[in-house]
Amino acid sequence: MDNRSSNKGLRILASLLANAAAILSANYIVFYILDHYNPGLHFVIHSTFPVTQYLYWIIPALAVLSGLLYLILFSAGSFDRHAFNKKRFWRILILDVVAAAAVAMVINTHAFDWLHLRAIRQENIVAIATPTPSPTPDATPSSEAVTDAPSTPSDPDATPAPTDIPTETPEPTATPIPGLLGDKYADKFTDGEAVIAEPNTEETLADGTVKTLLYTYASNQVVVEISHYRRDKLEYQIADLYVRDMKFLAADYALGRETRFVPDYARDLNAVVAVNSDYFANNSNNEGLVIRNGNLLKSDPCRTADLCVIFMDGTMRCYDCKTDTIDNEAIIASFPYHSFYFGPTLLNADGSAKESFNLPDSIGAPNPRTAIGYYEPGHYAFICVLGARGIRPLDGKNADSKSPGMNLKELSQLCASLGMQAAYNLDGGGSSSMFWNEKLFGHNTRTTSDIISVVDAH
Repeated sequence: MDNRSSNKGLRILASLLANAAAILSANYIVFYILDHYNPGLHFVIHSTFPVTQYLYWIIPALAVLSGLLYLILFSAGSFDRHAFNKKRFWRILILDVVAAAAVAMVINTHAFDWLHLRAIRQENIVAIATPTPSPTPDATPSSEAVTDAPSTPSDPDATPAPTDIPTETPEPTATPIPGLLGDKYADKFTDGEAVIAEPNTEETLADGTVKTLLYTYASNQVVVEISHYRRDKLEYQIADLYVRDMKFLAADYALGRETRFVPDYARDLNAVVAVNSDYFANNSNNEGLVIRNGNLLKSDPCRTADLCVIFMDGTMRCYDCKTDTIDNEAIIASFPYHSFYFGPTLLNADGSAKESFNLPDSIGAPNPRTAIGYYEPGHYAFICVLGARGIRPLDGKNADSKSPGMNLKELSQLCASLGMQAAYNLDGGGSSSMFWNEKLFGHNTRTTSDIISVVDAH
């Protein structure tokens, strides 16, 4: 009997295993390459999705097994006499790898959307309870209140004791300003209408960085001060933010498969300033706590990435996925307003710069960056860093950035030098964008599923 016929089943099995190994290997390689240029895709590689969580041992196991089967079948003469022809071998190998890479790209790009594994639907969104306001004490004395002395003298003929006449009229007590910041930074806010300015004033900092104050916006509810920084080729912008109420630190997001550019979201909200957020639609399906504007979009375990939560009282806390216990139920019961699942957290608990991060080294390399910083309840910052890649400006005339970007250590050191209590890395790469006053800074080459912004009632 012909060996080729008798071993047909083994030949098919070996071919299937070899192709499966090639596809999974190509899938992993594609993501590894994109990981370096597109921070955020690590969620699929390192997630607990039923296939990707086993990549580390499935790929070598299949490769080794298929290789052994091929060797056995070759030695047994199971392939035709042309099997060892080098040209044919390399042609088949190249075609096989190209086909595997194409399949891997299709899987990576579309499968999650086709299967709705990452989609968040309107019907699944749940509003989080808000804190019960403390009762206002009754300023009117009760009619049953007992006084220490009778209202009239016991002896009607007695002359009442004279009362002390104050020598000075006491100054009226100022009415406290309501909101997160109270009387702090009162000089930055206005009494009503918004005041907008573009100072374009420059100063040179101690390290040689040129800081230009580009834009200021102030009303009785929010203050935004946007500055541009340049040192050699490095460029970044920081928006210093002050809000009296959490509702002015607003998010916008798309549901299902829809994604949009940052300016599109910002215009819909009439935002004073906006940056891209954590691109929650690009995260793995069964990981992460996602909360926007006090609405729970998704609550899954936070295993492989740090978590950032901004609570309704204005406090912001970053959770380390390796050292902190991240209890979603406890967080939800503590009245969160926003949460982001991307990371990593950028500062230690004492506000000092970190040396190591919970991310692959490839993502820690110099890249375009977006981050959110926290000083105190009501005082935050957005950071957007240009990296060495293309830019999609509002006029559609694509350009290239010469800025090298920042690695995570540099971003951490920047946040620490600004005196932040906490800081958190958001989605970077082509998503990194800051939009304000119909001006765009950043790359804007990739649509995203969400933004975080400052809005005003005016």
